Amino acid sequence: MAVSDGTPKLPGPSGGLSGLNLLDGPLRDLLKQSDFFTNVFEDTFRGDALDAKYPAAKTNGASAAVTFTEHNVQGFLEFVTGTDSEGYAGQGLGLQYTGDRGVLAEFLFETPSSIATYKFEVGMSDADNDAGGVSGKSGPTMTAGDFACMVFDTADNTETDLITVKGAGTPAAAENALFVLAASTIYYVTIQIIGDDVLATIQGLSGTPTAKFTYANLIAGGGIEGGTALTPWFFTQARTGSASRTTKLYKYRMTTLGW
Repeated sequence: MAVSDGTPKLPGPSGGLSGLNLLDGPLRDLLKQSDFFTNVFEDTFRGDALDAKYPAAKTNGASAAVTFTEHNVQGFLEFVTGTDSEGYAGQGLGLQYTGDRGVLAEFLFETPSSIATYKFEVGMSDADNDAGGVSGKSGPTMTAGDFACMVFDTADNTETDLITVKGAGTPAAAENALFVLAASTIYYVTIQIIGDDVLATIQGLSGTPTAKFTYANLIAGGGIEGGTALTPWFFTQARTGSASRTTKLYKYRMTTLGW
């Protein structure tokens, strides 16, 4: 029987595992979330204000905002793109995470009632003040130098792709045209970075049923620089016209090793 050397290992995504009657991998991942050698930061947006540890939101345009409203049932953070064409709202936390230490980001959010003329980025980035880490999904072209996010952008197409860039090099996109994003639907996204390698999943949990898709970006030139400091990143943008889009972030969780 193999015996661990005591070195802590990063757990895998944990969404839904507590409902499985399995005693191997799922149970192991759940237990690791509470291990002393694992650091977990989770926010479910309770109370009457966003915690002071957060940096200022990145917003632009009339009525664009990242809003926290007291007494929201279930608790959520609202990302409002506002009524300007190209208006946006984004929020990071801080550059405390690296792939070299291992990091797992998990997000639970609800798409707007319309996803026409709409963009989102969900994952990890090297800045919390970019006007979007991806400046153009077609290509793609980047603002961020190290970045690993699920990206949907109707200015390009209706796919939800994993886009990464490593050390300001050539960005890469892992595409899956079969995954169809829907309006007013709750999605669970995971981004796991170990070293320079990125693994990601997206799964619809409500509204229009969608399959779970796993993306692996391990091709030459892909991935992310493992030594670069990263922040969790959630960003939404209106593309054309004046119709504001509101996206609800219900919770997210960051898991990394303790040292």
